[in-house]
Amino acid sequence: MNRSNRLKRMVLAAMLLALCVIGANVKIMGSVAFDSAPAFLGAILLGPVFGGFLGIFGHLVSAALAGFPLTLPIHLIIAVAMGICMFVFGWLRQKLGKEAIKGVVIADIVGYAINVPIELVFMYPLLKQAVYVYFVPLTIATILNLIVCEVIYAALPKRVKGAPFLRLHS
Repeated sequence: MNRSNRLKRMVLAAMLLALCVIGANVKIMGSVAFDSAPAFLGAILLGPVFGGFLGIFGHLVSAALAGFPLTLPIHLIIAVAMGICMFVFGWLRQKLGKEAIKGVVIADIVGYAINVPIELVFMYPLLKQAVYVYFVPLTIATILNLIVCEVIYAALPKRVKGAPFLRLHS
């Protein structure tokens, strides 16, 4: 990858990181916010690894702004789950087609499943029945974050989606 393309990827990465911070300030409940829309978008545009990083970063910023309401260790676990969610979402979009309806639907459903029911099942031993309180806000936030991501991605011109700097091995 040439220097210009690396610079463009870095600038896009910085913009998505900044959008995670902005989204982390738009709260639904506690640390549940709009920080994951840029992470979902980053997973599509820059790949699953960077999407995973954005998921971790976005959640930690959101949790920090909320004062780590579930404690730092719990939020670190959630951040890892967010990273896994974004990685799998991005990987599915790459494998099934970034614009193919099948790829979009499957990646969105799996992203939701990892981010809400699966994550809450794994958090149950630590949070007990408190996980039930998070089901509705997390569902709403995840669906809205996915919608924002998909609308923005659909609105991008084809020349942007196919830009050389977005190809991993250019």
